[in-house]
Amino acid sequence: MMGTFMSILDSSIVSVTLPKMMSTFGVNRNQIEWVSTGSMLASAVTMPLVGWTIGRLGHKTLYLGSLLVFTLGSAACAFSWSYNSLILARVIQAVGTGGIQPTGMSMVASLFEPHERGKALGIWGTGVMVGPAIGPTLGGYLTDVFSWRSVFSVNLPFGFLTLAAGLILIQSDQGRPRLRLPFDLWGFLFLSMALISSLLALSKGQDMGWRSTYIRTCFALSAIGFTMFVAMESAIAHPLLDLKLFLYRNFTLSMLLAVFRSVGLFGGMFLLPIFLQNLSGYTAIQAGLWVIPGAVTIALMMPLSGQMADRFGPRWLVTFGTLATASSLFMYHSLDPLSNWPALIVPQIIRGTGLAFMMAPLMTAAINAVPAHQVAMASSFLNVTQRLGGSFGIALLNTYVTNAIARHTARLSELMSPQSEAFHRFSLHASDVIAASLKGQILSDATQGLLITSVLRYIKSAPDAEHIQGLLQCLKPLLFRASVLGFDDGFVLGGLIVLAGVPLCVMLRSDRYRPPARGRM
Repeated sequence: MMGTFMSILDSSIVSVTLPKMMSTFGVNRNQIEWVSTGSMLASAVTMPLVGWTIGRLGHKTLYLGSLLVFTLGSAACAFSWSYNSLILARVIQAVGTGGIQPTGMSMVASLFEPHERGKALGIWGTGVMVGPAIGPTLGGYLTDVFSWRSVFSVNLPFGFLTLAAGLILIQSDQGRPRLRLPFDLWGFLFLSMALISSLLALSKGQDMGWRSTYIRTCFALSAIGFTMFVAMESAIAHPLLDLKLFLYRNFTLSMLLAVFRSVGLFGGMFLLPIFLQNLSGYTAIQAGLWVIPGAVTIALMMPLSGQMADRFGPRWLVTFGTLATASSLFMYHSLDPLSNWPALIVPQIIRGTGLAFMMAPLMTAAINAVPAHQVAMASSFLNVTQRLGGSFGIALLNTYVTNAIARHTARLSELMSPQSEAFHRFSLHASDVIAASLKGQILSDATQGLLITSVLRYIKSAPDAEHIQGLLQCLKPLLFRASVLGFDDGFVLGGLIVLAGVPLCVMLRSDRYRPPARGRM
């Protein structure tokens, strides 16, 4: 759990340090984004290798080796002397990250019997769920108090401590039989092609435009890669992913529900902090403190939900968790920058409880559904699916919120009447604050574009310069209100997506692993 927590924390702690890195190395926004994008791609490509590598090296060697690579990569990031060295160090660090999480899940699953795995995976999964929640807060604090390099150097003492504990406490599995299978090179290449293309499209789509040639090419390459990967895996004797795993109902449903869970997890953790910072006026650290109750709730409920999964099975626990997570997102449908603390915290507590009851029972259902010798393969691809689901959820909600803000801006601007007496009186008191807004001190680049576009037709009808000044001044609160409504719509969409997973929850089997009968899914 310690290693998994560190690796997951690292994926969210870096985002708040990017502006400082830009200043240090003198690079632009598009260049600095590769600090996150390069890490995401490297870890995603590494994860599918875990099942095959465990068969060659064993759990202990792979886990501690991945942890060592992650720690040394963190040291290289902290002492990087140039932009290129930082990108290379992040890729090295991500290779370790990609090995830690699926290997940790596989270790826990192999050490515990099926009737104990829920509780064990619940404790281990606490690191998976809490890391993204506290990452931005911790990253903002370390960056403000020390420097952006401390975000990486903080991993060193904890990394070496975890390594020492692992060397002493983790039992070696050298005496256990291993599956030394040949490496599926073509399957790995096609899967890497599909993962890299799809993740690039999802991460760059909003900035470059979903209909741009670059994004369409990425999606085309992704489709080709996935198609060729499936064709290769079904034709060879020792595939990287045994497609027969999808004959086990709980494994297949868990893979699908992982996408819905990722929308609930990353949707809330992505939209709420941005809302608190951009619209409520909180600093990054203050916004992070507001989301701590949700992380604490997850940490407290994960072991309990796992223990209940061992006793009652996954079906109704996951159904309850899905309904609770969806309800918590619906509760933000009227969130306002002046909302009081219960309106912010109560939905987080409900969401934390719901996510805990989705996570631990789902992991247990997926691992218990497959044969013991395929647990490592199942855990690695379950983690890949969660990574893709998280990227998809963030891209979908980000695009939807942007479009919703444009829609509400157009609707609210239609209510303005430049010829009205009230507008004329207001325009006489216009000030230069709108100039600051248009320079980006208040509004983002995308928001400025919406602001200008929405008033072009009104400027032509304004009789004089005073009316134009007043009209622009009027649009600042209008656009602010449109942004609030757009975020509220985003929370509702996230809730609807999570709610759509309820039928899949009801289809889960509550029994343990059993071989699939002929013709039964």
